[in-house]
Amino acid sequence: MDSVFASIVAIAGVALGSVLTYLFQARGTRQVQEFARDQQVRQERLAAYSEFAGMVTDFRRSENDRWHREHEDPQGELFISARDESYQLRARATAAMCRVQLVGGDAQLGELAERALNATTEIHYAADEEDRMARGSKARLAVQDFLIAASALIR
Repeated sequence: MDSVFASIVAIAGVALGSVLTYLFQARGTRQVQEFARDQQVRQERLAAYSEFAGMVTDFRRSENDRWHREHEDPQGELFISARDESYQLRARATAAMCRVQLVGGDAQLGELAERALNATTEIHYAADEEDRMARGSKARLAVQDFLIAASALIR
């Protein structure tokens, strides 16, 4: 009878050990998967945020160039080329902003991205050099505000 009882205890011990091992492995696997998913989301956000900042910076440069070319010769070929480049870069920056809004997961960050894009768009409307510089500075600061908020979200 003692041997039967010992066998039952041994079988129960093995079964309990197997169940506990399974539970710990499942938990560990779930943690590894969650970590991998979190890292992938982080990388996607980092790529989207940096792409947007780069696009808006390029767009700001083109807006300044557009303003200068328009004030040199509003009907000139250089102005038309600068204007076309500005349109293309605005489209790319808008697409990058949409990506930020999709992967960002933060409404405030989306608003900051839109503010940076809009501030950049207004550069070519400047009345004079001083106004252009002020608008350019406003756009640059808006991108910095975006980057500060974005960096807090990817840590």
